[in-house]
Amino acid sequence: MKSTQLHVYQTTPEELTDNILIGVDSKLQEFFDKYSPPQKDDEELLTVEETIKILKCSKQALWNWRKNDILPSYRLGNRVYYKKSDIYLKLIKQE
Repeated sequence: MKSTQLHVYQTTPEELTDNILIGVDSKLQEFFDKYSPPQKDDEELLTVEETIKILKCSKQALWNWRKNDILPSYRLGNRVYYKKSDIYLKLIKQE
């Protein structure tokens, strides 16, 4: 992380507040750019194995989350799928 020196004795409280807010705003923007969920156009369905790789969890944990309505799943025939956007939203919100 790159830091910048700021001479407080030459800065008014308003300028100091503005500088802090600019720094926080830029860090938040970087975070949201990096971890934003995919757009609605990109509703990619993932298999159980692909979902396990993304979440780095066990098959049993994923099954428990599905049964407890923590992570929504979709069935097509006898196969279970998860939306990539649902996974990212759940990771960001941590509901």
